[in-house]
Amino acid sequence: MSGARKIERVVLGDQVYEAIKERILDQAYAPGEKLNVDGLARELQVSSTPIREALARLVAEGLVKAEPFIGFATAPLPDRRYYEDVYNFRGVIEPWAAAQAARSRPGPDVIAALRDEVAAMMAGEPSREYRSHRGFTEGDDRFHRIILQAAGNQVALKSYDDLRFHLHISRLYLTREQDVGLTHQEHFRIVDALEAGDPDAAAQAMRLHLEGSYERLIK
Repeated sequence: MSGARKIERVVLGDQVYEAIKERILDQAYAPGEKLNVDGLARELQVSSTPIREALARLVAEGLVKAEPFIGFATAPLPDRRYYEDVYNFRGVIEPWAAAQAARSRPGPDVIAALRDEVAAMMAGEPSREYRSHRGFTEGDDRFHRIILQAAGNQVALKSYDDLRFHLHISRLYLTREQDVGLTHQEHFRIVDALEAGDPDAAAQAMRLHLEGSYERLIK
């Protein structure tokens, strides 16, 4: 019985975490807004314990800020210049990583995983609503992370992981209508170059994809 209660608590914690995260990303709680633990507990009809656990996870992800003696607040939204810096950084790291991955001639399992993530993106939907957007953005995130893993550079991978929150926020807050068909074509070109073991083509395909993504985000 104790095991069953433990599983139930984990599920509740995940549900509370997802509920608060969805509200933040949909701006039901505005950037910089104070989050009251007791108020959230009443709103979600749970005790304060899963609320605090969820907020701790969101602090680790950068979606929530914690200030001693003040409490919790949603993270402020970075300005557009910050996103320019993010994409300039990605434009250096990720084409290099794609070339490195191509040189290593990734195996069929890696290529299959990349194609699976493109399929996941195609099943998702770019949207300003987190719930609708989640499948698309998580597939895109995993796609790029697989390539960085295949490049074999842990510093580059850690740098990408540190940017993931800001990339997700930018997709939600800056995205307008996107040509998702073009996005998928760009991803498939990257996969084809990796499968062919062509470093130059992989780097160029990644570079063009990032440039196109940035233009679609800010247009």
